[in-house]
Amino acid sequence: EEEAFLVSLYKFMKDRHTPIERIPHLGFKQINLWKIYKAVEKLGAYELVTGRRLWKNVYDELGGSPGSTSAATCTRRHYE
Repeated sequence: EEEAFLVSLYKFMKDRHTPIERIPHLGFKQINLWKIYKAVEKLGAYELVTGRRLWKNVYDELGGSPGSTSAATCTRRHYE
């Protein structure tokens, strides 16, 4: 399931001419694209997470540093 998701994601991004050339980082950790997708899905998908301001929860789920002041914004941007 994870491999199929990643293949699909890379194809989607390439087809819209915004290929993923390197995996984004949060802090000093590389983001696990599957894990961030599943964390957002678990909280109700993008619209709900954004509307309820749950991006900090997603960041925490990814094991982010608790002291980061821009965690929610950075997490949302990377997801987008």
